[in-house]
Amino acid sequence: MKKTIYISFFIFFLVNSVFSQSDSIKTLIEKTNELNLKMRGLTTYAEENIKDKRELARFFYYWIATNIKYDNKSLKEKDEGRISLEEYSNRQNEYEVYKNRKGVCAGYSNLFKWFMDEIEIEAVKISGHIRDERNHFVELNEKDFRHAWNAIKLNGEWILIDTTWGTSNQKETSEFYFDIKPEFSIITHYPENSKWQLLKKPLTLEEFNNSQFVKPIWFMVGFTEKPKLMTDKEFYYFIFQDIPNNKWSVSLKMSVDNINFEPINDIKIIEQDELIYFRFSKTQVPKAAYFKVKIGKFEFNGNELMKTEYKDVINFKI
Repeated sequence: MKKTIYISFFIFFLVNSVFSQSDSIKTLIEKTNELNLKMRGLTTYAEENIKDKRELARFFYYWIATNIKYDNKSLKEKDEGRISLEEYSNRQNEYEVYKNRKGVCAGYSNLFKWFMDEIEIEAVKISGHIRDERNHFVELNEKDFRHAWNAIKLNGEWILIDTTWGTSNQKETSEFYFDIKPEFSIITHYPENSKWQLLKKPLTLEEFNNSQFVKPIWFMVGFTEKPKLMTDKEFYYFIFQDIPNNKWSVSLKMSVDNINFEPINDIKIIEQDELIYFRFSKTQVPKAAYFKVKIGKFEFNGNELMKTEYKDVINFKI
């Protein structure tokens, strides 16, 4: 029992320590707004105030998230042919992004790499494709879902960072995209060079497209693993962790066309071996079927009962 308490305390301390460090870094970032620093001046300021390399990288990650806005205008102008590809690319130069305080993913990753080079952290820019709630399957000739992110080497190990997707006011979301676990990154990010999956066994494109699409919120509310779909002669089993004191409920819907989703009729919930099984008969499931997972919770805010819900948290097909 004591071991469980100690481990729980350690995890609580570690998470809160990370958030505390992030809050301290954000305070430093707020002070830069008054200083009107040039790029090298910003690196000098950061190095004078932060000595740890990882925290220096985190500083620039948050600085970019706080100060650089996504350049939807340039993206639209490029798509409509109102600016050339050369002009569009020039706008993603790190100096232009810093000066204008805007860019797209290429600009974000160019700027982050420039800062890493200045503070002598080995860094690369990664090109590839992403999937999100708009597209669950990557096609390599699809231009709309091309993306760029970074990897940096700390203490001899490469870690993954997405400064574009880290632009969020939610503390947990921002933290998720700094040092993304490779097994979580590959859910949404498919690099052109499989080396940058940072997995012992990289996924092929087919394996990537056949895997579940999972939004980060699934992991943020406490799940540490992706759910599984298993089968026997009669039933399918949708299986996920049974987290103690978890306030979040999980629901599963099915579709034959990936458009119209309906609840599954005969789900039986089984709790066993710290897992929850949604068991349902095979007879109602066609050979090709699509599934979506929603999570939600109810909690009181004073005397008012509040509902929080996240739709399309997980998408997969069989």
